[in-house]
Amino acid sequence: ECAKNDVSYDSQFASDAKVFWDPGENENDGHWVMFFFGISARAHWMAHIMIAFSKDLIHWVTDPIPLYFAGGNPNGLDKQHAHKISLVWNSQNDTWYLFYCAVGDAGRGIGLITSQPLWK
Repeated sequence: ECAKNDVSYDSQFASDAKVFWDPGENENDGHWVMFFFGISARAHWMAHIMIAFSKDLIHWVTDPIPLYFAGGNPNGLDKQHAHKISLVWNSQNDTWYLFYCAVGDAGRGIGLITSQPLWK
């Protein structure tokens, strides 16, 4: 059982970190971004995709809310877990592709989340 002050989504386990440099919109906005998955009792023991940020690769600030919650796919593809990401940038259509391992009622599969930059 979790301690009463355990409110994070990655308190029991965090793994499979992928770290990328984000140059930011302006010259001094650059920072490191880490994607990983976390598991905790608060998360009902499901793996969710988490994100953290750093300026120096030593000190990290983790967003307390998952970037993507398992169970977000309307077809149940990731009903149990969403974890182990791969991030791909397509410069031809200015789109990020975040592939992840999805575990649901039908077993394992590959989930896909796409996003375009908020600025140009």
